Amino acid sequence: MREYSLCMIVIAAFIASQLDSTLALQCYSCTSTTNDTGNCLTSPSTQTSTACETECYTQITAGTLTRGCLTTGAACTLPSCSTCKTDNCNVNLVCQECLGEENCATTNVTLTQYNAVCPKIGQVCVNQLNGNQTVTRQCGDACAAGTESTCSSCSASLCNVGLFPANRRQCYNCTGENCNAVSNTLVAGCSQIDAGCFTTGTSASNMTRGCTSATTEIKCASDSTDPSCLVCNSDFCNSPTYEREAGSCIICENCAAQQVATDAKSCGQAKYNQEVGCYTITSGTNVNRGCLNTLESGCSTTNACTSCSENGCNVAAGEFTCIKCISNEDTGCWSASDPNTLPVVDCPNGTCYSGVWNELGVRGCFTAASLQMQYQCNAKVEVYQCDTCTESMCNKLPFNGAGALRHVGVVGMLMGVVIALRSAL
Repeated sequence: MREYSLCMIVIAAFIASQLDSTLALQCYSCTSTTNDTGNCLTSPSTQTSTACETECYTQITAGTLTRGCLTTGAACTLPSCSTCKTDNCNVNLVCQECLGEENCATTNVTLTQYNAVCPKIGQVCVNQLNGNQTVTRQCGDACAAGTESTCSSCSASLCNVGLFPANRRQCYNCTGENCNAVSNTLVAGCSQIDAGCFTTGTSASNMTRGCTSATTEIKCASDSTDPSCLVCNSDFCNSPTYEREAGSCIICENCAAQQVATDAKSCGQAKYNQEVGCYTITSGTNVNRGCLNTLESGCSTTNACTSCSENGCNVAAGEFTCIKCISNEDTGCWSASDPNTLPVVDCPNGTCYSGVWNELGVRGCFTAASLQMQYQCNAKVEVYQCDTCTESMCNKLPFNGAGALRHVGVVGMLMGVVIALRSAL
């Protein structure tokens, strides 16, 4: 009987131990680095559970994630460690956390120093654009609908990395001897999303590149008028070396005719703040061509300049234009003393004219004149002072104020009025 009682005690103890094991808190138990995928970091529910007498925990330390049962007396505090007390509750996400620091906005934020365990189950990883264009990254609630331009959220561990917003300006960022030639390792986001990129320097060994929003000692503002500052407004645009080959262009003066690309000459070296390409400047009948890096005044419509970027590209014949005006509408039309201020018109046939009808000075493209006016010009009828010419902007001879319309008679005067009106239409 005594042996029977002892046996029953052993059996009861075994059953009790099994019940304790069944009723014990269950925790996921696993370890992985933050570079792993599909395991303890990203899929904790696929990992093995273990019985626990204390609490479940999730901890991130120096890039290593651990989930398991917390040892009695062990410390576990946020943001690196979080505990919970329900079965398999230690499935917390790990997110990048930095609160408005410059690196939050200007880098991809992938360093392990930013890793933080979310304190609550159900939280997601969030990127939030602040009012001063800095960025906060942290665990939190999902972004509200309609806030996509200033907030992004995702539900996987370490998913809130990368530049935010995605359209944040990116520039090469460096200074000193190793800054003349750029590489991908020098790329950084700008602290302000609407910043530009800049390049400045005094030699190949003394270059500085960065964002116009930079707070460094050497910098260029977005509206800088310093000629040594080259500012541009697209990603990675601040890449020119201190000096580079400027290509080749047609270089000539007073050369309106079509040029031959093989006659292009070297433009030499261009500094980083000089534009590379070819130009054509048209001033009346005069056409000059050359290299943009030698054009101190720049190339724009202000100086009647057009440009192109390929070698030997400035070969096109100058556009043929004529002065087009009537003296009762434009007081400068009669003398044409300053032809560049008068209206012009394209004249594909290459012939301009000028003449006087009904005491009105008329200038234009010959094919636009009436047949009667063309006849009078070709016949050199003196009273009409008509002259034709075949160079661009050539119809600028002043009219004779003593033109004797009295020789024309009444019929001629009436015809002149009709002709002038037809020309004006």
